[in-house]
Amino acid sequence: MRSALFLTVAVALSACNQPSPANTVTEVELQGSCEALVSAETGVRPDDVSAISTQIQPSGSVTTLSVAGAQALWLCRADPFGVITGVEYSQEG
Repeated sequence: MRSALFLTVAVALSACNQPSPANTVTEVELQGSCEALVSAETGVRPDDVSAISTQIQPSGSVTTLSVAGAQALWLCRADPFGVITGVEYSQEG
């Protein structure tokens, strides 16, 4: 009986950790937000920043972006709900 109760509670609590569809953003929305943020960070026109790919994992996502004139790619990280947690240039310097 005790293990059945534990299993029920564990399953119920694990559901709390999963983002609900109503609270997540689409890949297109995420890429658009990342493009806008990198544009603002670099001072480059929005038309000169473009998302190349987005890797989505349970812990969050990483969008890779190309910026006109940059020698390397930019990275945009977001949490599982699509909230951007930071952008960074992928090359030192």
